[in-house]
Amino acid sequence: MIRAIRLGCACCSLLIVVYAALRWGGWWRVEEVWVSPTRYVVAEQLTGILLGANVLRLQTGEIADGIRNDPRVLETKIRVRPFWKRVEVEIKEREPTVQVGLRGGAAVWVDAEGFILEPATAPVVVGAARAGERVASEAVYAARVVARLSPGVREKFTTFDITDPTNVIASGDRSPTLLLGEIGQLRDHLAILEDLWERWRLAECAMVDFRVGDEVILKRKR
Repeated sequence: MIRAIRLGCACCSLLIVVYAALRWGGWWRVEEVWVSPTRYVVAEQLTGILLGANVLRLQTGEIADGIRNDPRVLETKIRVRPFWKRVEVEIKEREPTVQVGLRGGAAVWVDAEGFILEPATAPVVVGAARAGERVASEAVYAARVVARLSPGVREKFTTFDITDPTNVIASGDRSPTLLLGEIGQLRDHLAILEDLWERWRLAECAMVDFRVGDEVILKRKR
């Protein structure tokens, strides 16, 4: 009995020594790091932090929290594969959806929720109101609706100004000025524009007014 106890104690001591050697020694270190494709998080920085770190001493929670501090990151998962000495990092980021121009002139890419992500170069919808790190949801809606216009009509109008959400104004070089009314009616009014563009030769007009109920008022060029 005593001999069995001594043997058990010896085995426990050996396990403790082995664990301590692995945890605080330099033998069991991360040799491989996998990072999912990212747009905003710099994968090389993560690799630099993780590669060579002790597998058993990795503070994955702290690392994940650090990644999530970037507001462009939606979700982070870190998996440690100790037997393969590998760490796998999966990051889900916000995705740029549309370009909009802010009041004041800055152009930005935003995601589907209006979160500002990065600079843009050629927004068609301008005059978007900014609230913190986001633009108004109506700006995203307007940009998506305009993007669905047929190429032939869209190329005629380079700017849709939503500075006044009660009266969206579209304009373009040698194209009529469109008074499109409430931003909430933009989809319906642009559908009418598509239908009438060729049939009514709207290109010959100076102004097209969609604000009067179900009527469309045309003002011819002089």
